[in-house]
Order: sequence, then C-alpha cells, then structure tokens
Amino acid sequence: MRFVRWIAALVVVAFATMPVVSSADDMSDADMREQMQIMQQRMKRMEDKLRDAERRAPAAPAAADDCFFCTIEFEGWISASYMWNSEGFDDHVNGQDLGGFNNGAVPSYPFKPDHNSFAVDQVWLGMERPISAEQRAGFRLDFVFGKTGDLLSDGAQDGLSGSSNDFHLYQAYIQYLAPLGEGVEFKFGKFSTLIGAEVVQAPQNYNITRSNLYNLFQPITNTGILATASLWEGGTTSFGLVNETRSFTSRDIDLNNNKAIVWQVGHQLNDAIFASFNGTFGDADSGAGFDSPSGDKETILDVVVTWDPNDKFSSYFNFDYLKNDAANTTEGVGFAAAGRYALTEKMGLAGRAEWLQLGSDGFDNDDLQLFGLTGTVDYLLTGNLMVRGEVRWDQRTGGDIGNIYFESGGATRGVPGGGQEVTKQNQVVVGAEVIYTF
Repeated sequence: MRFVRWIAALVVVAFATMPVVSSADDMSDADMREQMQIMQQRMKRMEDKLRDAERRAPAAPAAADDCFFCTIEFEGWISASYMWNSEGFDDHVNGQDLGGFNNGAVPSYPFKPDHNSFAVDQVWLGMERPISAEQRAGFRLDFVFGKTGDLLSDGAQDGLSGSSNDFHLYQAYIQYLAPLGEGVEFKFGKFSTLIGAEVVQAPQNYNITRSNLYNLFQPITNTGILATASLWEGGTTSFGLVNETRSFTSRDIDLNNNKAIVWQVGHQLNDAIFASFNGTFGDADSGAGFDSPSGDKETILDVVVTWDPNDKFSSYFNFDYLKNDAANTTEGVGFAAAGRYALTEKMGLAGRAEWLQLGSDGFDNDDLQLFGLTGTVDYLLTGNLMVRGEVRWDQRTGGDIGNIYFESGGATRGVPGGGQEVTKQNQVVVGAEVIYTF
C-alpha cells in the first residue's frame, strides 16, 4: 500500500509541475511560490485519501502457522516380501500347532504365514496433528492395507481362513496436552500397546519376522484412555484403562463390563541406556487365543532395555511373563535379545536370539520350549528404498503336545492335494523384503 501511495504522489508531482516547467521563464518568483503551495496542498489531499483507503482495506490472510492443514504431519511406506520354507510344500506352512495353548494351528510368523509366496504386506499411511504447549489438541490416524491389514482385521492367527479384508484401522485416537505440571498427555481411542520392543510397523524392526515372544505373549493395540507424564528428570510414566489385555480383533468378544489396566514406567539411565517396566492386568477376552468371552484374568509383565552406545550399534533386551487364569491356567516366560550394527552408511547386519517356555498349571519339564536364531542383512538402494534378506531357525524342545512344525509328505491336513504332517521339532525359513518409505 505504501508503494502505491508513493506512485500516486509522483504522478501528482509530475502533472502539477508540467505548467510550472513549461512557463517558468514567464513566471515571477511570487507566482512560482504560489504554484508550489498549490502542488503541496494537492499532494497532502492525495496522501490523506490513500491513508484512509489503507485503513479500510481487508485484513491480511492468516499466517501459515494458523492453517489447520499446515499442522498435519504424514508418513507412510509400502513393504512387500517373499518367504521360503525348507520343507517346500504348498500350504500356509510357516506354522506350528500349539494345541490348546493357542486354539489349534497357528503360524510361527503370523505376519509371514506362506511358503514360496510373494505378498504385499503393508501399504501404510499415518497422519498426525502433534501436540505441544502452543498446540494442545491433536489426533493420530494409522491405516494399513495388505497382508498385515488382513491379519489384524480378521484375527485369524492360523492364516487359513482369510477375511478378504485387506484394510485395517491400526490407530485412531484424540490427544490432548493438559497444562498440569510439566504437561500430561492424554490419548483417547485406539492406540498401540506399551508392551514389547518389536512393533507392527515393518520399517521400525531390526528383522523381517517378529519373535515368538511378540507373536505369542504381547498385545498389539488397546482401546481406551491413556495418560502419560514426566514425573522426574529422565523418566516417563503412563497409565491407562482399556477394554482388555489382548488385541486380535476377531477374537475380542466384547463384554461391556470387562476392563484392564495398562502401565509403563521408564527411565533414561544414561545417554545410551533406557529401561522400562510395562504391563497389563485385567479381563482377557482373547487371552491365550481362546474364542470365548470368558473374562478370564490375565497378567502380562514386560521389561524392555535398549542400549545404543553409538551411531553404528543399537540393541534391545525384552523379557516377558504371562499368566492367564482360564480353566487350565496358561503360564509363560521368555526373552528376546536383538541388535543391529551399521557396517556402512547403507548396509547393516542384525541378529536376534530368543527363548520362551509355555505351559499349563505351573512350570515343569513338560512345558513347551521354543528357541530361535534370526539373522538379517539390510541395504539402502536409495534414501527411501531398503531391501532386506533373512534366515531364521526355530527349535522346539520339551512339551507334551507333540511336534509343532510341519513336514512335507505324510497325512493331508484338510488341504486339497496337500501333503504335510506336524512331525518336526525345527524349521528353517528364508525371506526377503523390500520397503519404500515416503
């Protein structure tokens, strides 16, 4: 507006001085002064009009910081994989049969159930309006399509039924930062579990497959309300009330009176080590894999310690205890330890070792024991594109429920043209994965 005002003033000056310049030789000093006064009066009137117009002009548009959509953050990726089992048969063979412990046959790797099969595992889109002291209200949404969406929507742990629904709403919650003390963060809705070191999101794990500890002991999501606060320097505390302890949705037969508590207490011990004690206790509609609204009480105690001593190496140790008070009490204990070392800026090598014991009515020599070793190499083709390869070996010992891994040949297990039998105590699975993040 100031630029326009000065342009208008210059125009006035130009036109006002034209007669003065053209007849300067014929004008006296008095006439010249009179003309200058007239010109100044015209300029003042023009400036007054421009100033008045500037006051009446509409307000400038809101700053970009006030734009709602400008505060939304997006993330996402596409992951696809190929898995191969050393036995080489046609059905969902990356499996095991845990009998009553998990309602029949379930895969060792529910997210990777198929042999000699390509799969689109995750088409993931996450969007969040983060919260802060300047922006106290927000939300988070996560959608997943593909094999993972099918598993989480159907809850078919054996991978055989197939829900034909590749879409799943993984997270959906409102968040609010309350001005209490240093700030208390509230989440209301569906949010990821506080328990465990591994997660559903493929790019955030060291390995392609998840551990038996993750698959058999740990929840995936909870629905309820969660409060998180920092009560001391270097520490964080979370406490929530949720519908139940477990999370495979089609096994969650909702009893309105069923509720459970969840918690997390964590502390940054030093620059490299963070430790947390996490857990849940309450009703478990789907605890131990049973398909009935029993309302049995379930306890899961979880310890996670991460150690990241430098930019090249990171690691975690995860310990779990599980007890489900069903008609036959199911009790289990186990651990998983994993780490990744950056060989170069583009290549990394990761490994995982795990052991767990699962039995009924207390621990004894007849309990099922699982031991596993996993090795994974990853390489960045570009800043957004990563490829990974993996070899995994699982071994079963002890237990009174027979062998748990499939072997090619033998009896047909309800699959047309199939030929497989649960006769093995170990298996080897090889896999590859491609992930593009955006």
